[in-house]
Amino acid sequence: MKRMYFFAIALVMVFLFFASTASAKVNIKFYYPVGVAGPLVKVINGMVAKFEKENPDIHVEPVYAGNYNQTMQKVQTAVLGGNPPDIAVVEISELFSLLQMDAIIPLDKYIEQEGGDKFLANFYEGFLGNAYGRDGKIYGFPFQRSTPILYWNKDMFKAAASKLKAAGLDANRPPANWDELVKYAKILTIREGNQTKQYGVIIPGGWNDWIFEAFSRQNGSQLIKEDGLTVTFNSPENLEALELWVKLMQELKVCPVLRPWNITPDDFIGGVTAMMYYSTGGMAKIRKTAKFNWGAAFQPKKKRYGTPVGGGDFHIFKGIPKKNQDAAWKFVKFMASPEMAGLWSIESGYVAVNKNSYDRADMKAFLKKFPQMTVAREQLNYAYPKMMAVNYQLIRNAMTTNLDAALEGKKTPEKALKDAHKLMEEAIKGQ
Repeated sequence: MKRMYFFAIALVMVFLFFASTASAKVNIKFYYPVGVAGPLVKVINGMVAKFEKENPDIHVEPVYAGNYNQTMQKVQTAVLGGNPPDIAVVEISELFSLLQMDAIIPLDKYIEQEGGDKFLANFYEGFLGNAYGRDGKIYGFPFQRSTPILYWNKDMFKAAASKLKAAGLDANRPPANWDELVKYAKILTIREGNQTKQYGVIIPGGWNDWIFEAFSRQNGSQLIKEDGLTVTFNSPENLEALELWVKLMQELKVCPVLRPWNITPDDFIGGVTAMMYYSTGGMAKIRKTAKFNWGAAFQPKKKRYGTPVGGGDFHIFKGIPKKNQDAAWKFVKFMASPEMAGLWSIESGYVAVNKNSYDRADMKAFLKKFPQMTVAREQLNYAYPKMMAVNYQLIRNAMTTNLDAALEGKKTPEKALKDAHKLMEEAIKGQ
């Protein structure tokens, strides 16, 4: 009986030990989007599993929340319902909207604990521009970050070599400026009667506002000032950019009108187009499935090279326990480490946000095999923070709706810019 008594006591103590250990574990909910093509959920789950193994006192619940817009909507609903996630990756233009909701905490104290400016120096300055609020504090931290770039099918260029040479163009390089873009696109478009067998270029719909912001920068303009309050959409430089798009799609018909964003990489892989504007985040799918020689390059310039950065940043939320915020920062730091940032870049096509990722042997071997992956990182020398403003989803809808109308021939470029400009100002004043 004594043995049974002591055995029962031991069982109770073991149970109480594991129960207390389980109750001590911090559980954090992590919302994340995938803004480009690719089966990346398994990659995220693998990274989470590694984090939990190294931090057994923290449990991370990853929640795939859809595309960027859907993720932001779910975040807003959760915050307004008093049940915010602990951490989320949100599209970078939404920062001011998150701040207006008083939804997120500044990360400055955590960054100071890691070494302050010395710690930040490990990360690309071009990716930190969308992290700052108007008060100068840092509210976001880069994760899946990109720029739009130009992809080209080298085999199609080689097939058109004689025509390109006759036009003074080089089959071994992509267009360097807008004029060359038009020339290349015309030569590389193949028609049989009224049917287009091959397009010269695709500028996709869906996120065409992001691509248009690049064209604006290339022509020395922008769409919204850095203050997030001053709209500059209706400028002569932006009109010139939109007129170029309309020329390519409506007049020359060398670019399809409003090809869906997620379909565009499949078009490129399937030989529908010789050139494609798209996020570097689509590169993983292309390198894994394309059966031809292809290249990646800076977007052609007008007055200069220029592009906005893109993608999503980590944010840690208010309305959760301090221990959850601390655990969330540990997770941010882990995901932005050289190893994890490098892994995410290799698997997804996004740029590794940590500079030290590029010193790792696995990344060096990968880039030696796929040098195209260096293009977006090098284009950061000509990159700007993406435009940000409150009510950004309304602003973005104003831009895409009116850009679409011009590209479909339903509005003149002048009216499309004017109408979008007005709606954007109204959305900002609605704050």
